[in-house]
Amino acid sequence: MSEEKRTFSRVSVRLKGHARIMHSLDSSPIFTGDAVDEPSASEALFHNSKLPEDLTRFLAEMDRKLERVLGLLSQDRIRSDFPVSVEIMEISAAGVKLRTQEKFAIGTPLELVIQLSYAPLRMAGSKGRIVGMDEDTGLYRFEFVDTRAADMEAIVRFVFREQREQIRNAKM
Repeated sequence: MSEEKRTFSRVSVRLKGHARIMHSLDSSPIFTGDAVDEPSASEALFHNSKLPEDLTRFLAEMDRKLERVLGLLSQDRIRSDFPVSVEIMEISAAGVKLRTQEKFAIGTPLELVIQLSYAPLRMAGSKGRIVGMDEDTGLYRFEFVDTRAADMEAIVRFVFREQREQIRNAKM
């Protein structure tokens, strides 16, 4: 993402995120969330069970609600571990453009957590650095440097999903 060496697709978005300033990119990440979009294990369990259909629907709905509650609880922990609130304005597999009230110097190492969706709660994290600031918009350019495979997969899926949605909306 630095200096427009574009090899990844990117989309304009408005996502919430949280960051923390790191001493070094060699530091271990704090965020260890599970970012992969996998079907709930309970869905497969209920599908193959001999339980009445109404009961399996009820249990699946309870499981979905429990996941939502657990997601809300984890947001409180994220806010305490990552005190810098950011708004993601553009995202790609290479990095993001973000807005924040904080002032960062070029090269500042950060760990960033991006909230990709609310229901179900999906988050992805990465370590990286501030590589620049667009003077016209005031947006910082953040380059992903060290991203777990599951988080990168979630970001790529998110970008493709958003691109498909934008194409659909443009055709209407």
